[in-house]
Amino acid sequence: MKNIALTLAAAGLLSVGGAIWLDTDREPPQRKWVMAGYGPTSHAAATQRADETIASGRAMVEAAPGEWLPREVLSLGLIARFRLTGATADLAEAEQLLDSALAAAPDPAGPSLTAAQLALMQHDLDGAEAALARFERTAVKLPDEAAAGLALSGDVAFQRGRIDEAEKLYRQAHAASPGFGSAARLANVALWRGNPGRALAIARQELEKSRLTPQDRARAALMLADFSYAAGQLEAAGNWTKQAERAFTGFWLVEAYAAQRLAAAGQADAAIAALERLAQRDSEPEVIDTLVGLLRHAGREEEAGRWTRLATRQWDAKLAEARDAYRLHAAEHHLDFGDPAKALALAREEVAKRPFGEAIEVLASAYLANDRPAEALAWLERAERQGYRAVSLDMARGEVLEALGRDGEARRYYDRAATLNPDAAGDLRKLLRFGHY
Repeated sequence: MKNIALTLAAAGLLSVGGAIWLDTDREPPQRKWVMAGYGPTSHAAATQRADETIASGRAMVEAAPGEWLPREVLSLGLIARFRLTGATADLAEAEQLLDSALAAAPDPAGPSLTAAQLALMQHDLDGAEAALARFERTAVKLPDEAAAGLALSGDVAFQRGRIDEAEKLYRQAHAASPGFGSAARLANVALWRGNPGRALAIARQELEKSRLTPQDRARAALMLADFSYAAGQLEAAGNWTKQAERAFTGFWLVEAYAAQRLAAAGQADAAIAALERLAQRDSEPEVIDTLVGLLRHAGREEEAGRWTRLATRQWDAKLAEARDAYRLHAAEHHLDFGDPAKALALAREEVAKRPFGEAIEVLASAYLANDRPAEALAWLERAERQGYRAVSLDMARGEVLEALGRDGEARRYYDRAATLNPDAAGDLRKLLRFGHY
């Protein structure tokens, strides 16, 4: 399942499983570094701004080597650039800066919330919990900081498989400090409870009254495109993608959505051509996997094979750079285009750390691909007991039940998936890898 979580992780808005990263989540130190409602309107300009921010931050650290706040400011600049470029070296440096800042600050002071956010971006739940525990020991908490702490605790709970607890924390965070970040979290819960229409309504209502930078507005529009895809509203998804294009130009993810929109509109050849240009320029493995799916669907197996080999190399490189952050995506790649045994090994490793709905769906599909349907079914049953429901979970359960010879039960889950999205059983669902549902 390459669903909304992958999309938003790539966007820098949502770390797979629920962690939101928006400039509006809380007031960071040195507010002049973050602008609400305005800012660079292109990827190139935003990257240049991030470079300037980092250069200034380095000067601040050099001027005050014993203070922790300049290190947090520099780390925020590096994280901002990562959101644009995906360069894991920036995250690694940010992590080192935050570790040293926490060591330099008298406990419980220090950049604990930023450290928790970064840990969630890297899918390090233990690290996030440790940082949040330090934050909880802080005697004085500003309202927006307290709300951010609640939201991040909800992110941890969501990825631990505790969706009820996550929703409770998100509601508390939204009540304490309403904004698009907390609303997006609540919308994501609605999606994973099997209500994409409700998810769309929550996010759309909050977006209409939120001031976001052009970059974050584009990411928010992509989130609404995802919810629209999940609800079977292809035209609406295309319109949200167009809004993202207008808000923030030159960003590979927005361009990938634009290419995918062509496929959703029945223009497969044009979509393939656009994705090929994008893959040649940026070589993002998510883009390549989307291209491979369309090429295979068009019967262009030789071309698909060449691109598949490149994507495999790219995913292997990302696993070497940041295994926790990319393991689930790599498992999905191998499940669809590579080695099912490797997909299973990666998915089992993932679920051992993050047993939430999406990871369980990938694991169950990997078990089925390795001819182990009984184990797949046990995990899908667990996901539903935990409160997770989605089109992909229902479709996977139908496939597993069919493999077990339980066709009548399988039909029930296929029908249930169709109540969430009329196109659940269509080919297009699996081809729309950005915002796949």
